[in-house]
Amino acid sequence: MRKVLLLGLALLIASATAFAQSRVVTGTVTSEEDGLPIPGASIMVKGTTVGTATDLDGRFSLNIPQGSNTLVVTFIGSVRQEVSIGNRSQIDIVLQPDITSLSEVIVTGYGSQPKREVTGAVSSVRGEAIENLPMQSFDRALQGRAAGVQVRSSSGLPGGAVNIRVRGVGSVTAGNEPLFIVDGVQLNNQDNSSFTQANPLAFLNPNDIESMEILKDAASAAIYGSQAANGVVIITTKKGKQGKAKFTFNAFTGSTEPIKYMNMLSGPEWYEMRRDALVRGGSSFPELRALNAMGLIALTNANTGIPAAELDAMGAALDTYDWQREVMGRGNLQNYEMSVSGGDTKTQFFLSGSYNYQESTFRPVDFERGTFRINVKHQANERLNLETSFNFATVGQEAPFAVEGAFLGNPAFSASAILPHNPIYNEDGSYNQNIGGVLGQNIVMVNDYNSGSVRTNTVVGNFIATYKLADNLTFRSLYGLDYRVIQEQRYRDPRTPDGAGVRGRATAGSDWRTRFITTQTLNWNKTYSSVHNVSGIAGVEYVSETREGISGESIGFPSEAFRYVNSGAEPTFVGGFWTGYRRIGAFASANYDYNKKYLLTVTARYDGSSRFGLNTRYGLFPSIRGGWYLKEEEFLKNNSTVSDLKLRASWGRTGNDQIGNFAARGLYGVAGNYALNPGIRPSGLANLDLGWETNETINLGIDFGLFDNRVSGSVDLFDRTTKDLILSQPILWTNGFGAQSNNVGSLRNRGIEFEIQTVNIDKGNFSWRTQFNFTYIKNEIISLFDGLQELPSNPGIAIGQSVGNPPFPGAEAPGSWFTQEYAGVNPATGRPMWLDANGNRTSLPLASDRKYFGSTLAPYYGGFNNTFKYKGVELTAFFTYEYGAVVSDGQYNFLRENGTRLALNAIREVNDRAWTEPGQITDIPRIYLATTNANEVRSQSRQFGSASLLNASFIRLAQLQVAYNFNPSLVRRLGLDRAKVYAQGMNLFTYSDFPGYDPEFAGGSTGILPITRNYIIGIQLGF
Repeated sequence: MRKVLLLGLALLIASATAFAQSRVVTGTVTSEEDGLPIPGASIMVKGTTVGTATDLDGRFSLNIPQGSNTLVVTFIGSVRQEVSIGNRSQIDIVLQPDITSLSEVIVTGYGSQPKREVTGAVSSVRGEAIENLPMQSFDRALQGRAAGVQVRSSSGLPGGAVNIRVRGVGSVTAGNEPLFIVDGVQLNNQDNSSFTQANPLAFLNPNDIESMEILKDAASAAIYGSQAANGVVIITTKKGKQGKAKFTFNAFTGSTEPIKYMNMLSGPEWYEMRRDALVRGGSSFPELRALNAMGLIALTNANTGIPAAELDAMGAALDTYDWQREVMGRGNLQNYEMSVSGGDTKTQFFLSGSYNYQESTFRPVDFERGTFRINVKHQANERLNLETSFNFATVGQEAPFAVEGAFLGNPAFSASAILPHNPIYNEDGSYNQNIGGVLGQNIVMVNDYNSGSVRTNTVVGNFIATYKLADNLTFRSLYGLDYRVIQEQRYRDPRTPDGAGVRGRATAGSDWRTRFITTQTLNWNKTYSSVHNVSGIAGVEYVSETREGISGESIGFPSEAFRYVNSGAEPTFVGGFWTGYRRIGAFASANYDYNKKYLLTVTARYDGSSRFGLNTRYGLFPSIRGGWYLKEEEFLKNNSTVSDLKLRASWGRTGNDQIGNFAARGLYGVAGNYALNPGIRPSGLANLDLGWETNETINLGIDFGLFDNRVSGSVDLFDRTTKDLILSQPILWTNGFGAQSNNVGSLRNRGIEFEIQTVNIDKGNFSWRTQFNFTYIKNEIISLFDGLQELPSNPGIAIGQSVGNPPFPGAEAPGSWFTQEYAGVNPATGRPMWLDANGNRTSLPLASDRKYFGSTLAPYYGGFNNTFKYKGVELTAFFTYEYGAVVSDGQYNFLRENGTRLALNAIREVNDRAWTEPGQITDIPRIYLATTNANEVRSQSRQFGSASLLNASFIRLAQLQVAYNFNPSLVRRLGLDRAKVYAQGMNLFTYSDFPGYDPEFAGGSTGILPITRNYIIGIQLGF
């Protein structure tokens, strides 16, 4: 009995001692990116082997030994964090994403790899980087966020087209658009709307995106073969995660405003400018003629007797009306979205719905979208996994009068050009229809009475089955659908000039596009002797796409209340079409690495497309790439300065199939009636040898990390050569045609890309991180056909010169500017001058005096981002920039004429710079207008030659955001997991010498709606 008591006492003392020497700490681990709990995070007591892992709710409980005061928290893809315990028993830990870690998983062709094993040129943009941006499509959000990727707006239309180029322009006549893939479904990103710009990529809510990877070099993209010449953008959407259901609600609202108003002349100023121009031209009655041009007084013999002083007084007393601010104003925007995700060990799900609305600064133009997305993953048994993702979207857009162009009724063109003395409204509030000047119509009324609408319904989805045939062999079967239908209608009101002559005009049309894809792959991997890692993938793929449409138009309506095409008294036309193509391919890729140190990948794809000639319908697209992960070498393994280092090299070949579906076929078209009988005639000449344009790229790169990855980044050198360019080559007229498309010529894009991320400060509760990327590209033609130095039909396409940037899908590359060099103004006379071929000044330059002035393709571009965090406060400032693009802005050039050719308004700054007296040094000629001729005698037009060319370089504060994340322990008391409020401004400031509305436009910008400046406030809740 005594021994039992002694043993019990000993156990009691030991237990008490153990309790005194340890304590229990509990807490949660959440992600800074989305505030969600992180299951499986490692929690270790520093300096010991004591540790645990978080549960499905991100919670942990741990006994802390006596003398220990630090927890080490780690999780794949997050920054390792050491947390001081102090006297706390409850600790909430927030892990930051490790954006520089080479352990990050990157999605590549038909699979994924750890970043450290990627040997191609791949840029990754995480979904958090574009979260809550008030943009309707994710392609627009890529601007400035990845080296080698140039993004420009084609217009300021909400949901409008976006111009995106990966490593330059690789074709003259074929397409230059990258391949977009959403969850394995390859998309068609062509805009098929007739009345507006309906970006097909706007179907997806950008906040549903998990990550975007851009495959930039041919070696990375070669597995996609014939469609990958212009790069590949792979979008991975958010998926469900194991754990209890998590709800997220996000909402923001705000306003839009014009990024710029042009500073135009007032009514009296325009009269004075016109009068003085007539005086210089030697016209009689200049005062009377100036007022006549304004529509204020008739040019009659009786009126020629009115004293000049009286007419001057009439001109000086004119009112001024601001047509720009009447047409361009503030708009509203709002966004609401809800998502839920969760699941158990067998089934995970993600569902989301969203509503987005944005008004343009030109009412009633707008964008309204509703989306619903579902993703479900289910493990049917130990071998079979099933997954499906579907995106449903409906987009409604009120269409503008015109997408672009110098149409008199187009408010985007006419708002700045209409003469400012014209009242907008009559005294009784009705529209003033007595408009003086060349425009001659009330554009506010035209914008109000005319109407147009476009509805786009989209379904993009997939079904995937993955079956484990063996421990190291998996079969994957994917079926995907990209379906889109566009329904649109437009009405020209009989009360407006465009509808008055026909008592109203209505047009309606429908366009259906269906793309089906199936991909069947086998994946195999095996490790030999623990160091030789081998894996491979082989597959086949089939794509079928069809497009068809119908349209009709009628005129003669009882009244403006009847606006549908069936109400018209007289049908004027009905039309329809069908087009389509098919593509089939087989591909294989093999990967080998030795102990994750030496890396090698070989890929090949064999593609066939119905678009090409019978003799060249199939093509082979191989690639090889290798890498050396130097950090694993003994001489760097323990180096405290170099934390990551990898060398990469690659070569690959890809194809470009972005040509017409029947470009290689001999075609017949309807020839109308012949002797009252229908007939056909040849409309296209067959070319059985028309084949692929091929891109071959050599890439050398280095990925680095210094000081425990506080400084990390990559540098890439690339040489991308396009061979077998498809160009129009003259042929004998005896064939019935003057030209035929052939594979002739080549061009090159060479350059350097640089990306760097730095952790400038990370101390206590404060951190400051920076991301910067820079790209330089030299784009040039290196050969044409028949020994030509330039194309006769477009001398801007010339050997040694840039091909320029096609403004929209399907457009040909414009080439470099080839024209006479403007030399400013003769100080003695005020007349415009140009330089001849010998460098001498002349007023009548010849065609032989032309030279090259660059192109619309900017050789330098990039982005710069800074993120500051202090406790729950976060500040983000993001800049984009371009340098070196040369453009011609049609809108500005019309206004630069100073009313000398047409009775349009003029820009005050240009008018103030105009030459007025001998000895004056300026670039704007004197304002001269003879009665019968707007040009100087024996001189070219003031806009001739390079006088119309502008520098489109800019740097823009694209995003400024302030956010506050509430303390998790505080919001949990309210039943929430997380809460965040934020305010954001877009396009707040642009530094540029560009004098037009905006330097970013890819086209001529005549009559294009300018982009907007946006302000939003929002809230994000998780529960």
